[in-house]
Amino acid sequence: MNLRKHAKTLTIILILMTTGLAGCLGDGETEDVEQKTINIAGSSTVFPVASAWGQAYSTANDDYTVTVAGGGSGAGASKVCSTDADSVNIGDMSRGWKDSEASVGADGYTYSCANSDVTVTQLVVAIDGLSVVMKKGGAADQCVTDMGGLSMAQLRWIYSDWSEEDLANHEKGGLDMSSTTPNNDGDGVREWGDLHNSTACPNQEIKLWGADSDSGTYEYFGEQVFCKNCFADADPVAEGFDSARGYQNSADDNQIVNGLTGDEYAIGYFGYAYYEENANELSVVAIANNDTHGVQDAGNAVAPETSTVADGSYAPLSRYIYMNVNNNDWDLVRGFFDYGYSDAGMDHVADVGYVPLPDAMLTEMKARLG
Repeated sequence: MNLRKHAKTLTIILILMTTGLAGCLGDGETEDVEQKTINIAGSSTVFPVASAWGQAYSTANDDYTVTVAGGGSGAGASKVCSTDADSVNIGDMSRGWKDSEASVGADGYTYSCANSDVTVTQLVVAIDGLSVVMKKGGAADQCVTDMGGLSMAQLRWIYSDWSEEDLANHEKGGLDMSSTTPNNDGDGVREWGDLHNSTACPNQEIKLWGADSDSGTYEYFGEQVFCKNCFADADPVAEGFDSARGYQNSADDNQIVNGLTGDEYAIGYFGYAYYEENANELSVVAIANNDTHGVQDAGNAVAPETSTVADGSYAPLSRYIYMNVNNNDWDLVRGFFDYGYSDAGMDHVADVGYVPLPDAMLTEMKARLG
């Protein structure tokens, strides 16, 4: 079963457990097995890992049901901290905790929730390469392929709500526009043809897709692409996604896929697992880690793949993704994580398109298990 295709439902029950039989008693009666449910919610980026682990764990343990819901990293944080009916045992997040959500303890991985007395343990479950994508074979794909990728400066120019004047001359700007957009026609419309003097790059406006504001992916991309401390800490300087140019966004990565495949001039971003899932329809962009110049001058554009995400050369868009455990629930969930951090669990991480944890990090995460 293809688990990631079910992410668009945002809430699934992975295994409908059959109730009842632990074994036959001597008089022919049956013994009831106490059913246990692990509830998980949060980031759509973490969803494939949680789903794969949940299905395998509940298949091997017929007294367990694992439910996995989406909602974004913000929902993962709020629900694992909640003491109300919407609380979950595990909150999925594709970003770190905000100060407004929880405060970190001296160990660096135990958090005290801001709005309740719950404490949680943060666990790294995989490494992701946030991927910039376009319709395979479309006009945008042909243009970027001809350029040899995009630089971080060019991504900023594409997505930013700042004017070109500010991007070049503001104290938090700094883009070399003659390098970033060497073929700019000065008409004020951000077009593929502005980036490269080639017949492969049409004078068509670049259409924008990406995550919504509840997503950790949205925040991570913004923090890396826009001026430093302008996106997350937007006082007094703010820079964000250009909604005036029609930035289309969704918490459902499959909706982003549909938007991109339906528009050859569009560009979008999401976790590497969703690119791999749709690699027959989408192309992924090689990224040059340069904040001031275009890819032609920056050079060394690196595409996300297992090796480049793992060794950090796909920078700065490689990141850890997390599950956060309510510390009152370790007796319920410890076996789930024992499985997740096993060889089989790491195989699932690779199968769904992320990079498994190296041995040293696996050892560290196992030491956090309650």
